[in-house]
Amino acid sequence: MKAIILQETGGKEKLIYKDISKPELKNGEVLVEIKAAPVNFIDTVIREGNMPPGMMPDLPYIPGVEGSGIVIESNGTDLVVGQKVAFLGPIGTSTYAEFTAVDAKKLIPISESTDILSAGAMPVTYFTAYHMLHNVARVQDGGYALIYAASGGVGTALIQLATIAGLRIIALDRKDEKVENALNIGASYAFNLSSNWKEQVKEITNGKGINYIFNPVAGDTIKDDLEVLATLGHIVIFGFLAGIGETNMQAEVVKHFSKAPTISYSEIYATYFSNYDLVESSMKHLYKLLDEGEIKPVYKTLPLSEAAKAHEMIESGKVIGKLLLTLGE
Repeated sequence: MKAIILQETGGKEKLIYKDISKPELKNGEVLVEIKAAPVNFIDTVIREGNMPPGMMPDLPYIPGVEGSGIVIESNGTDLVVGQKVAFLGPIGTSTYAEFTAVDAKKLIPISESTDILSAGAMPVTYFTAYHMLHNVARVQDGGYALIYAASGGVGTALIQLATIAGLRIIALDRKDEKVENALNIGASYAFNLSSNWKEQVKEITNGKGINYIFNPVAGDTIKDDLEVLATLGHIVIFGFLAGIGETNMQAEVVKHFSKAPTISYSEIYATYFSNYDLVESSMKHLYKLLDEGEIKPVYKTLPLSEAAKAHEMIESGKVIGKLLLTLGE
């Protein structure tokens, strides 16, 4: 089968497209023919060898943690050959390939009418967004949501799902074309981070502030978040794109203690490994929304053979929505 192999860490040129043997199935696993292999930022971190201690997979390694495809071998499980499926898996799920072996209990069957590429674009980003909205922040309709990196994979999912939840969306991004995209897909307001967006947010909310903030940037942005947060507001941090920063968070929180702010952290694998039933129920609901036309994933595709180009696009911030590697589409 065709696959992308990482034999040593380094630049994008370390992603080698080659023929290898199909995976051998263990008890409880099925063989899935991959139709969509999303590219995630974590794939570039692994490629560079920059994972935290103890989290770096052994090499050689096939990247990819999610996807969609068709069951080719059911291996005595309840799944049916030809069944369309989608899945979120751990590091080592190996989706940058023509075929991969997946635990049958971690596959979400999808309907025959479901667009398989849209389905493949959803597991990481839409589960992350849905989980933060409904399981972490437990949003209530009518409030304001501030979404950083609003034209990224999670950002576009958040805009769509927060709109369904009855929230008014204020989007933030670093490029004007991404700001425009956020408006096009449902944000009520959108601003470039280089603008005086905090004053505009205060004006929009009549000085009351934002009820829910979804922040994958971290760094020193917590100061801005606390400044524009409403009383009893909730900040959800789900990434550290800007690193840890130099802000003394405790000191900043004390400045805004009268707001009684809530600050949560969301990391999907904490839920994946401790409460997969919640992941499964959330994912099934998301695919119901997809089939009903309530959500529409934003994505672009590249051939699997161009994985190096895909990593370059991810690292340069050129991607709006999700980037999928495909074979035979």
